[in-house]
Amino acid sequence: MHHYDVIVVGLGTAGSATCMTLAQRGVSVLGIDAFHPPHTLGSHHGESRSVRRAYLEGTAYLPMALRAWDLWRKLEKDAGQKLLVTTHNLTIGPPGGPAVSGFLSSARAGDISHDCLTAAETRKRWPPLAPPSHFAAGLEKEAGIVFPETCIRVFLAMADAAGARLQVDEPVTGWTATPGGVEVRTALGRYTAGRVLIAAGARTGRLLGDAGAMLTPKRIPVHWITPPDDRAYQLGQFPVNFWQVPMAETAGTRTAYREFYVLPAIKPGGRVKAAFHNRLADIDPETPPLPVSPAEQTAMRAMLELFLPPLYDRPMTSDTCMYTLTPDDHFLLGPLPQNENVFAVALAGHGFKFAPVLGETLADLLEGLVPAIDMGFFSPRRFVRRE
Repeated sequence: MHHYDVIVVGLGTAGSATCMTLAQRGVSVLGIDAFHPPHTLGSHHGESRSVRRAYLEGTAYLPMALRAWDLWRKLEKDAGQKLLVTTHNLTIGPPGGPAVSGFLSSARAGDISHDCLTAAETRKRWPPLAPPSHFAAGLEKEAGIVFPETCIRVFLAMADAAGARLQVDEPVTGWTATPGGVEVRTALGRYTAGRVLIAAGARTGRLLGDAGAMLTPKRIPVHWITPPDDRAYQLGQFPVNFWQVPMAETAGTRTAYREFYVLPAIKPGGRVKAAFHNRLADIDPETPPLPVSPAEQTAMRAMLELFLPPLYDRPMTSDTCMYTLTPDDHFLLGPLPQNENVFAVALAGHGFKFAPVLGETLADLLEGLVPAIDMGFFSPRRFVRRE
C-alpha cells in the first residue's frame, strides 16, 4: 500500500491548485479524480470565469481576492501562458441593495479603482445594457476573465512536473481514519496518507458522510447566446456584468433578489455566456443531469429582454454545471471538527477566481502551517451545533 504525506481527492478548482502547490514545496502528494480533468462533469468547465477583487460577497474575501490576482499573474509567468485577460466588471442593481453596496464597501476597503455609475451612465457607455433608471452600477476598472479548462491543465501539468502523482478515472469510494492518518479507498486500490483533502465538488458531501450533510449540490443551466454581428459583445469591449434584481415583495417579508450574470464572448465570432446565480434546483451528482428545458431558456430570455434586450431573441444553446452550496453561501474550507486529519473545501459557486490562493492556503493548512490569510470565517466548525 502506497503512503503519502497528503492525498487530494478531486482535481478540479481547488484540488488541482493544491496538488501543484504541495508538490512544488516538496510534499509527497497523490491526487485522485473520478474522471479526467478538465471535464464537463463538475464545476470547472464553461470556457470563462470572471475575476474581481471588489468582492460583493463580503470583505472577508478581500485579502484572498487581492492575493489571487497576484498569483494568477505569477502563474502566467511560470507557465509561459496567458491565463487572465483584463476587462471591466459591473455589479448592477438597486443602489441600496446587497450587491451594489457590498461592491462599494469592498472596493473602498481594498482601495480598488472603481466608479459608481447611474443607470443612464451605464446605458450610454454600454448600449446593450438596459438597467432601469432607479438602478446603479459599481464598476471595477481592472477586473478580468480566466479560462478554466486551460487553468486546470496548467495546474495539473505543473503538479506533475513537480513530482505529484496524479491518477484519473479512479473514483474514490470512501476513507477511514487510521492511527497514523487516513486510508483512502478507490475502485482500484487503497492508499494512506497523513492527511487528506476532499475537494470533489458536488460529490464532496457524499464523501464526507455525516460531516457533509450541510452541503447541497445544485444544478445550474448555463446559456450561450449568439450576439448581433458586431464587436460590442467581445472581451475588451463588453464588460462582465452581474445583476441583482428585486423580486415581487410580499408584505412583511425581506426583499428577495434574483441574480444572474453575463460574460463577454471570449473570441471573435464567439458567444455571450449567461446564467442564474441563485434560486437553483437541487441535484444528485451521481445521476446524469437533465438537459436544459425550454422553460429554463425562457426564464433567461425574460431577463435578457428586460436588461439586455439585443440578446433576448438571439440563437441560444445551453448546458449544465454544478455548484456545491453551504447553508450561508460562503466557502467551506478547513479541517473537519470530527477529524483533524481530514480537510474539506466547497466553494458555493463562486470559487474559481480564487483557485491559486486556495491552493496556497490549503497547502499551508495541510502542512500544519498558519496561512498568511485568516481562514477562520470559512471554517467547517461554524456549522457545528452547540447545545
